[in-house]
Amino acid sequence: MAEYTLKYINHRARYDAAAFIAECEQHYHEQVLCVADEITENSVHKPIVLINGPSSSGKTTTNDRLARALEQRGIHAEMISMDDYYRTVGTYEIPPDPENGVPDLESPECMNLPLLSHHLAQLAAGEEIALPRFDFETRTSIPEARALRLDPDEVVLIEGIHSFNPVIMGDLAHAATSVYLSVASAVVPEVGPRIEPYMLRFLRRAMRDSLFRNSPVEETIRQWNSVRRGERLYISPYRGQANLTVDTFLPYELNILLTCLEPQLRLHAGELAGADLAPVGEVLGQVAPIDYADWIPKESVLHEFIG
Repeated sequence: MAEYTLKYINHRARYDAAAFIAECEQHYHEQVLCVADEITENSVHKPIVLINGPSSSGKTTTNDRLARALEQRGIHAEMISMDDYYRTVGTYEIPPDPENGVPDLESPECMNLPLLSHHLAQLAAGEEIALPRFDFETRTSIPEARALRLDPDEVVLIEGIHSFNPVIMGDLAHAATSVYLSVASAVVPEVGPRIEPYMLRFLRRAMRDSLFRNSPVEETIRQWNSVRRGERLYISPYRGQANLTVDTFLPYELNILLTCLEPQLRLHAGELAGADLAPVGEVLGQVAPIDYADWIPKESVLHEFIG
């Protein structure tokens, strides 16, 4: 795990912002290229690419950038959304989250993982499959919505928190490259506890949810314990199966996210401790703002959270 001091981040933001942003982006880009090289080298025998990671790891953007990097290497990447394997609401009982008193929407029981595993095995064998589609408005699974077969120069990318689940990995380890994405860095203030990786992901999610999902910061705080429970139950036990890892953290993002979120976080500072996020509240007012608009590349993973 990498560690960055808040003093270093603030210094770079104040006096060297353009170069700071460029270096952070380059480090992330180089990791994606290394993963693309590995997938390309093994694509004949491992045409399945399983991408996993906890909430707000930047899976969507990294998936897209990985696909483009593979295209440059002569490998076309098909995409499968794990969301399309949700089961029709009403055909099963959503399990509860007894710790937080809410339905456990993160549970693998909400998905048809055996069907997904079967489909991926068929693709690896060169067979055609009929992909379902999940209609989120009606919460209904629509079977056989799209046909897919992999050509010899193609791989399929599928991302989701259950992609390393034994139901899938048990039969596919020999035919799949597994990639784990996360924030794997921490920030150390001059005084007080460090800001752990999951806290940095919270800032991403709080920003994204408030901007694009009509969900205020206080709601993200309330949901955070349940999100973390899902990660402990459904992601952490299997992360060791990853062949490759990518740390998606961009150190300069702290200067943007905390500056934008600070007013709302101050209003709900008392609730942060209950979500195990107290160190975030302790650094409010200590992070230097950064003028970033002209320097962040259009393909940055940060746009997934700030637009």
